[in-house]
Amino acid sequence: MKKLTIILFALVICRASLSAQNINTVIKTEALKMAKALSAMDMESYAAFMYPTLVSDKASKEKIKQGIDSVNKYREQFGLKVKQILIGNPSAVQTHKGIMQCTLPQTTTVEAMMGTLSLETTLIGLSDNGTKWYFVDAMLYRQKESKEKLPELSPAIVIPPMKPPVMTGADGKKIN
Repeated sequence: MKKLTIILFALVICRASLSAQNINTVIKTEALKMAKALSAMDMESYAAFMYPTLVSDKASKEKIKQGIDSVNKYREQFGLKVKQILIGNPSAVQTHKGIMQCTLPQTTTVEAMMGTLSLETTLIGLSDNGTKWYFVDAMLYRQKESKEKLPELSPAIVIPPMKPPVMTGADGKKIN
């Protein structure tokens, strides 16, 4: 009987571990799809990963359109190109007020005529059931207007301070 109890306990632990690994795989896969859309400047696909309340009203849609237009203008004017977007592993998933939440580190490298710019930021992953994930840059949680449209974050979610961007000249030397 003691062996049976130990075996059942071990199976429960293994199942919980596999479940955590599966959710982390889903989160990272979704984040990578979003990053791929951004790298390709496929804004329609990218918008599918934005939290619905951020894009639900007409004013928000107009701001997004203006942002896309600005990005396209600067991309053409300065030869900007998203060189790579690296997505780190998600933090432990927390469920707060019915919303699953986690953080993911993201490093974006943008190439321009004068060199490259690398920016490390934090994404907040949000989901209501764990299958469809939305991603919000942590900086939006610092903006009052955006924060009002987003779910309250769990106190267990820790957003690290943003690191300063790293600029590298066309010659490969860091610019400060």
